Amino acid sequence: MTTDEKVELAHKIEGPLVGIVYSEWSKWCAYAQRFGFRRALQFAQVMQDSPSVRPGPKQSYRAIAQVLGKFRQQLEHLPPTELAEVLGYTGRWIIARRGMSDEGRHRR
Repeated sequence: MTTDEKVELAHKIEGPLVGIVYSEWSKWCAYAQRFGFRRALQFAQVMQDSPSVRPGPKQSYRAIAQVLGKFRQQLEHLPPTELAEVLGYTGRWIIARRGMSDEGRHRR
């Protein structure tokens, strides 16, 4: 997979990730790198319904479970280094989207 393809896939993943907090995304990515995509997706599915998780993080895990579940076939077969790149690019898209929305609030 070329870098351009990884960035494009990351952008497709980021689009529907609504209501996600970057810090929760970062934690989930670290979990995915350590334990693998399949187990990380299961973790997100458990966390989205956990009564001990606050509403904000719960929404993030719900978005991760739903959206990445749709991209499962594409992601679970990637080598760990390529998966880390795609998830990293997705994180950058999340930050960029947040920056764009913050920019509109600070304009006068």
